[in-house]
Amino acid sequence: MRMKHISGLLLIVLATTSCASHRFIPTGMANSTALSKPKDCGAKVLLRQPVNIKYSELGICMAQTLGGGMISDNTPEAIIELQKCACLHGGDAVILGGTNEAGVIPGFGGYSQQVAKSQGVVIMFEK
Repeated sequence: MRMKHISGLLLIVLATTSCASHRFIPTGMANSTALSKPKDCGAKVLLRQPVNIKYSELGICMAQTLGGGMISDNTPEAIIELQKCACLHGGDAVILGGTNEAGVIPGFGGYSQQVAKSQGVVIMFEK
């Protein structure tokens, strides 16, 4: 009986922890002068292109993290990974292109989200 409780607790801990990753693809308008910044540089997340602000497009970033299933939605962690990606590639902001949940399967008590994904365009504000 005790082993069932420990196994259940371990399952919850594993389901709520995430291992995020990202991939950056430079675009044709990539600015080669963009220098990498610390991953916690505070890149802004934008829902649309900035108006009346000049910027250069650096590339596309795609991020993903384990979804957490029915216990938690880890989409915010995927968006945080986008911010890290923007910083590491010299960006000041990322224009959110979308999020989704891959591997959604029916499970006991509801649906299980296996992977949370997000993508966006990394930009650098012109000085």
